[in-house]
Amino acid sequence: MAALLVLCLTCLVLCASYIPPADAVGLAEPGSGGGRAEIPAVESAPPVASEPPAEERPENAADVYINGVLRGECLLIAGRAYMSMEDFGELTGLTYSGGRLEGLEPELDESGKWAVVQGRYIWLGEGLQEQDGRTLWPLSALGRMFNCDVTWHAETGSVDVDATEIAPLVSGDEYYAEEDLLWLSRIIFAEAGNQPMEGMIAVGNVILNRVASPLFPDTIYDVIFDTRYGVQFSPAETGGIYCEPDEEAVIAAKLCLDGADIAGSSLYFVNPDIGADGWFRRTKTFVASVGDHDFYA
Repeated sequence: MAALLVLCLTCLVLCASYIPPADAVGLAEPGSGGGRAEIPAVESAPPVASEPPAEERPENAADVYINGVLRGECLLIAGRAYMSMEDFGELTGLTYSGGRLEGLEPELDESGKWAVVQGRYIWLGEGLQEQDGRTLWPLSALGRMFNCDVTWHAETGSVDVDATEIAPLVSGDEYYAEEDLLWLSRIIFAEAGNQPMEGMIAVGNVILNRVASPLFPDTIYDVIFDTRYGVQFSPAETGGIYCEPDEEAVIAAKLCLDGADIAGSSLYFVNPDIGADGWFRRTKTFVASVGDHDFYA
């Protein structure tokens, strides 16, 4: 009888229709202390959090180099480079807090076209820009506030900020020479007192460009009263130059002395409606029309 049972068991195993109990083939039950190690269940790995996609670089972004080292980027808007005060501080090592950069807090004119810092007048052109809840300043204006030269490199589409002598700008009382301010504001008022601010700045640009040119005298006063090739500015002959300039003309003069540039390299200007402009058109390079005046280099 025993032999018959063994024979039946063998047949069932061979036909795979019977699975013998664990103790019948030497496998240990879990926790039984048998001779074979228990095989732990395989746990599934926790899901891996996916990283957020890299922020896409705006099409109007440009690289910003600080002292020749790539440090960040700015945005190009209407042909000018813009950056927030916070980012400028971070790139240059200046402290930003509560609208102040290294303790300086610019005051915007109600027109938004210029800011006053330490009694200095900084031209903003089209004003500040708002983007994604951030206020962006012209990078050239931020550089001016801290004695940094800002240079646009067209060939690489990048901006270089020379911050080797970075420091808050000196006050207007120290910076603006009294005589220069007096005569520059007088010629601006006499020639363009009825023009918008851009027109007044452009006239001031011509005076300062002449001061810098070897073709003309090297002081504002001497440029205004230059007669080597005839009277250069009619108010010097008619006496209009001695009229007291208004506040706008004084501001325009300060903006010019602090780098505002509307007329580029122009050395001449003429009102084509009342002045003979044929000589300018034949012999000089047209630069721009600003208000009632045409400007030539």
